[in-house]
Amino acid sequence: MIIGRILILFGIFSFVLTLVSNYFDIILQVEGRNEITQLGQFWFHFAPNSLQIAETLVSRYIDPCSALDILDCSGFIWHPFISTILLMPAAPILAILSFILIAFGLKKSRRKQGKIKNKL
Repeated sequence: MIIGRILILFGIFSFVLTLVSNYFDIILQVEGRNEITQLGQFWFHFAPNSLQIAETLVSRYIDPCSALDILDCSGFIWHPFISTILLMPAAPILAILSFILIAFGLKKSRRKQGKIKNKL
């Protein structure tokens, strides 16, 4: 039950971030720029150091090409994969993430409540 509530809490936080991202998009449109807020720009706006730290951690410690010298390949997790995700529009990605987290949280909470009712 607590995991479901935590997922719901993260979903609500993601939804609030979606609203903030929509606000940024509206400001861009009012200023006359035909742009949208990208996920990477949004992250950089609020925590630029954490974005750089995340890139370093993924590139050095998580990417198997960097972690294992035997493979002798260039890193492939951050630059083609995660950087592509960071170039996507922030509002739809965060909205989808919020709905998924809330749905899983509700499902987890209902499952736990059903087990409790069956025991009674």
